[in-house]
Amino acid sequence: MFRKVNRLLFVVFSILIVGNAWGQRTCGTDSVHALMMGLPGYDRAYTDRLDAANAAASDRLECDVPLLIPVAVHFQSTGIPIDCAIEMAVSQVQTLNEDFAATNGDLAEWVESQPTIWPSIDNGESCISFCLATLDHPDGFGLDEGDYAVTLDQTTGDSDASWSGYLNFFVRTLGGGTLGYSPLGGNGSGDGVTCDPQYFGSVSCGGNTISGAFDMGRTITHEVGHYLFLEHPWGGGGCAGDDFVADTPATDGPQFGCPSGQNIVNCTAPILWPSYMDYCDDACLFMFSEGQVARMETYVTDNLQNLLNSSTTACEEALCIGFDVAVNVVGESCNGNDGSVVASSEGGLAPYEYVLNGALQVGNGSFSNLPSNTYTLEVLDGNSCVFSQTITLVQDEPDLELVSVVNEHCSDGAGQIAVQVNESSTFDFSINAGDSWQDTGSFVGLSGGTYTIDVQNVFGCQGSVEVEVLNTSELDLVVESKENVRCTWFDNGSIDVRAVGGDEPYVYVYNGAETSSSGDFTLLPVGDHLIRVEDAVGCVYEEVFALVNDFSNLGNDCPCSIYVPNAFTPDGDLQNEVWEVKASCPVSGFHVQVYDRWGVLVFESMDAAFFWHGGVNGYYLDAELFLYRITYQWG
Repeated sequence: MFRKVNRLLFVVFSILIVGNAWGQRTCGTDSVHALMMGLPGYDRAYTDRLDAANAAASDRLECDVPLLIPVAVHFQSTGIPIDCAIEMAVSQVQTLNEDFAATNGDLAEWVESQPTIWPSIDNGESCISFCLATLDHPDGFGLDEGDYAVTLDQTTGDSDASWSGYLNFFVRTLGGGTLGYSPLGGNGSGDGVTCDPQYFGSVSCGGNTISGAFDMGRTITHEVGHYLFLEHPWGGGGCAGDDFVADTPATDGPQFGCPSGQNIVNCTAPILWPSYMDYCDDACLFMFSEGQVARMETYVTDNLQNLLNSSTTACEEALCIGFDVAVNVVGESCNGNDGSVVASSEGGLAPYEYVLNGALQVGNGSFSNLPSNTYTLEVLDGNSCVFSQTITLVQDEPDLELVSVVNEHCSDGAGQIAVQVNESSTFDFSINAGDSWQDTGSFVGLSGGTYTIDVQNVFGCQGSVEVEVLNTSELDLVVESKENVRCTWFDNGSIDVRAVGGDEPYVYVYNGAETSSSGDFTLLPVGDHLIRVEDAVGCVYEEVFALVNDFSNLGNDCPCSIYVPNAFTPDGDLQNEVWEVKASCPVSGFHVQVYDRWGVLVFESMDAAFFWHGGVNGYYLDAELFLYRITYQWG
């Protein structure tokens, strides 16, 4: 990444209105926002964006690097010549950067007054910075690489899609006392801040005179606050109004003029009149609160990535074009402290200064004898252009070789692993992250499983290899026969297995309980059956066999059972209405007879599929005990 030392530019926009040359500041952003709230869907989108901004701001971390936003300035029908326009733009961006970073000189008044008037409020120092773009300009505007992104009479209105990826300042005469205006939360897609030339920047030139009370460029600071989703401190007005920033006190309306040093309370606490988002004269606006800064930074990060992405190509200084540095990194070996970084400059202006983590090398970009670490390389050329790169120098992994593996046999705990390191330095070895280390890579007495062998030396060179030790055996089961259950009311399944590949004698165990020396198990029901075999030396093998019903071929060994109910209730409730006999097998010669207790035959049938309703000659018999006689043949 390049940056130009001592030359960083800044930009902002919003709408302000002034009654006369020395009148009171007002802002047109509220009018713009009210108009947009009337557009279909905008109200809901604004509320969602507000909720997201509040939630994200509460999780905000301190910034590590600036949030750099590229700026383009477009003068429209002002009559101001290009040299003056550039000077005004440069001064405006400089003011903007100072105000956001809290490096503005008049912050001293805040430092003096804050302990007594606002002891619970701290000013914020923003990570957001702005550059007046010099590279990667859109086509069609006559700008060469290295030119500032300043145009004359080439845009109209307050948006231009050709300038997407930039925060645009549209400078044109507004009239009616309007200083400037901005959307409340910009999108970076060609929109921007509009400002009257009398209030833009801090330089009077080219026939344009900066207006008295608003001559420090803070109209743009105010409007950029709106662009980055800040509202006026009074919100919708009145003490109940809300700007959705926790550390800005309630106020019922704007302050005007320059209330320097004054403690003004119009709701419950001293109002924060020095905030750039109030309406005081430029000389009495000199700070953002920490809450306002957090809100803006969150909005940039969550909603303006297109601007941040553009800054990597648009913000390089013209004098730095063509300056580049090739960097070659050699990692630290296992011998320790022998890494290197070699930087070679191309383009730019000699002489070059090379700095690696504070160590200066003039004219020589070679750094050697380095341990693994994270380094920052900076190269400064004669134009004060700076190349900066973060380098992670890592240590090589050792050449770790798996020499041999001996598997465990039948859980005998005799597995072995042997590894070696093909490096010149001495290494120690450990297994499965153990607390103990040894000077050899041989490990014995291992059971089957997966092991991690770690190695390390005194230089911090570390490596590991994963090794699997198997628990081997040739023991297996061969199925001699398997019969599914072929009876309806009787379990007659069978499994006959034979062990092979082990040392006799074998012991077979069925479902963890029944043992056998033959492996033949009979009278088994439908379901899964676990058969485990163990040989003479302790090798074990087990397998699950499934049995199902198979009535397509009823077994000749199936016993024939007859089911005879001992009661029935023919009372018309459709439950247990008839007396019938069921057989588990085909029967022949069937004959059933029913007698009352006096020995009188009341029912008789030769049909095995009969059923009796409990009546004789169309009449139901009284409830009593009956005797039956059944004869049949089967098999």
